[in-house]
Amino acid sequence: MAFAVASITLVLCWLLFFLLLHDPVSQVLFVIGNMVLALGILFIILSILTLRRKGEPREGEAFTATMTLVRSGIYSMVRHPLYLGWLLMYPAAMLVSQHWLIVILGVIGMISMDQITRAADDELVQKFGSAYETYMQEVPRLNMISGVIRELRGQI
Repeated sequence: MAFAVASITLVLCWLLFFLLLHDPVSQVLFVIGNMVLALGILFIILSILTLRRKGEPREGEAFTATMTLVRSGIYSMVRHPLYLGWLLMYPAAMLVSQHWLIVILGVIGMISMDQITRAADDELVQKFGSAYETYMQEVPRLNMISGVIRELRGQI
């Protein structure tokens, strides 16, 4: 259910922005929103590339059907970079549109994404066992800033 809500709200946010609500009041917020959008897209692309290269996905299945727990690259800083990229699409839509309706839809979508990441952790514990439980203790779920700081401290 959370996946359907997240998908529908994301599509609605961007459709409403492009079709009806594309007259932002603040140019500064509009620019920041576009930067957040670019960051979200970057997380999505890096996640897909890393899972395809290091996750050993099953032949003929989606890149998310990995056989190996990926802990390197972007996955060494945040456990769910793909979902983080998707999550960032909501505040990006809010900032570029600056419309109350998109803010409401965005908040609903962000709550749904949080539920999706929590469910994903449960599924991945089932799939990878104690190795994933250890990974959960070492790498933040969605907090990229905390993950980067942790990585930098580990390199010093």
